[in-house]
Amino acid sequence: MSFDFPANIEREIERYALSESISPAEAAVKLVQDALRNKKPKAPKREITEADLETLRQNVPIFAFLEKLPDHVIDGMEATSKQIRAERFAPRG
Repeated sequence: MSFDFPANIEREIERYALSESISPAEAAVKLVQDALRNKKPKAPKREITEADLETLRQNVPIFAFLEKLPDHVIDGMEATSKQIRAERFAPRG
């Protein structure tokens, strides 16, 4: 079995092969094997039950308050939180 990779992918495979001191064919095989090994099946989404909601209401006092807010308010809070985190200075190491 053989594959024709786009030119930009072939160049990346060749660079990887040079850095690892292996042939481009070996590099392609290794990269595909690594990709397949790292591919994990996604867990099926499960429905949130009333018991789950009740547990949140009991264990997270603010949940009952947040539950009553309209979706657009929650979405705005999320967007603002992301913006604030993005604007923070990166820690120096």
